[in-house]
Amino acid sequence: MFTLTRAQVRELDRRAIETFGVPGVVLMENAGRNCAEWLMRLNPHRQPVVIVCGPGNNGGDGLVMARHLDNAGWPVRVHLFASPPRDPTSEAAINHAIVRHSQIPLVHSPVDRLEPAQLEQLHSELANAEWIVDALFGTGLSKPLGPPFDGLVQAVQASGKPVLAVDIPSGLDCDTGEPLGVCIRATHTATFVAAKRGFLNPNSRAWTGAVQVIDIGAPRVLVDEYRRRCDGISI
Repeated sequence: MFTLTRAQVRELDRRAIETFGVPGVVLMENAGRNCAEWLMRLNPHRQPVVIVCGPGNNGGDGLVMARHLDNAGWPVRVHLFASPPRDPTSEAAINHAIVRHSQIPLVHSPVDRLEPAQLEQLHSELANAEWIVDALFGTGLSKPLGPPFDGLVQAVQASGKPVLAVDIPSGLDCDTGEPLGVCIRATHTATFVAAKRGFLNPNSRAWTGAVQVIDIGAPRVLVDEYRRRCDGISI
């Protein structure tokens, strides 16, 4: 496998959309659907799943996952830590609307702090889940997580449940493979297009768990260009 840096991930996505004409919502759909299908293989007995979603595209991927899990009959609940979308046409906002209209259990939580009652509810739902999906933050994160996400990560860790991280565990630096602060400790990571450069760091495995590369439908000719750029840096 080859690897991508934070900058290369951003550039590849931009070029897939702007140069090749693949709509961003299509990339998100492919990412979320393929993550959901992998989780179904990891969880064949249809045990309850809780997905924690952040405010950006990583959270949007989690919302797509929720729809496909629900469509296939897996019990799923979503906790969304995001303000109301400013742009209703954004990929994450579109998938938020779909989940809401689909009547999938969805809890909105504030992005500034968790009230004690909300934290208690979250702990209860995590305790009743058999799998947790981390769709809080992706490869663009470059600073430590602050409230309420630091407390949320701690709640996920305290649950003791297996965690599937979407693209990268929230709180892990894409380029170094070291935690930026508090960090999700995943049992599995569904990473998009290619492993991330930080995964070359052996220490990252304590946070990523088993890594599975997930296709998002980026054109092969574009992906191969980045594969060649890697210049022998592989994992």
